[in-house]
Amino acid sequence: MNELWDKLWSVEFGIALLGALTGGAFTILGSWLQARSSNKAAALAQAKANAQRGFDTLTQLKVHLEAQTFQGIGSGESRATWNRERETLTTTANSTLMLLPDEYKETRGQTLMLLRMIKRWEGFPAWPEYKVETSLLLSEALKFLGLFVRGSDVPKKRDMTEVITREIEHYRRQEAHRELESLERDSEHSGLDEEDMQRARDLREFLGQPHPPEITGASADTPS
Repeated sequence: MNELWDKLWSVEFGIALLGALTGGAFTILGSWLQARSSNKAAALAQAKANAQRGFDTLTQLKVHLEAQTFQGIGSGESRATWNRERETLTTTANSTLMLLPDEYKETRGQTLMLLRMIKRWEGFPAWPEYKVETSLLLSEALKFLGLFVRGSDVPKKRDMTEVITREIEHYRRQEAHRELESLERDSEHSGLDEEDMQRARDLREFLGQPHPPEITGASADTPS
């Protein structure tokens, strides 16, 4: 009888001990998983905070850009002022984005590449075209950062050289249309001199428009 009891006690004790060890293992595993999840959440929150700082800095640069109204190539002083502002803000944004870990290298790499594409302004091209190009690059960088902060998927990369070329061509055609319309109004009211008539011909050539009969000269209505 004692031998049977000893055996039962040993089996029950073994089962209980195994249960305790198994329960403890699950507790340890659960704690480890919870800590790991917490660390990942903290790392993501820090990455998003850095991206937000970069986003805010580039937004400030875009506001600066849109506020500038330099004429043509500007002056040496205005160009120097802009370049200092641009360099300070892009360097600040660059520093925060470098802190994004490799896990988010698609967002980090594309945004840093876009910042590298923003050039110094030395007067050429004239400010309006430089502004178009720089605004496009900033908008694209802000899109990548904004979607990352929101937790959205990384957007598809675009060939920004192609995008910039297309948008500048569109800008030039818009400007050509406006200038030609102005010349045509002047022609109706007071006629055009030879230089303006040639300019109108050049604009129509650029826009692919037919040339009207040249009766718009200043002397066309003068009786002989």
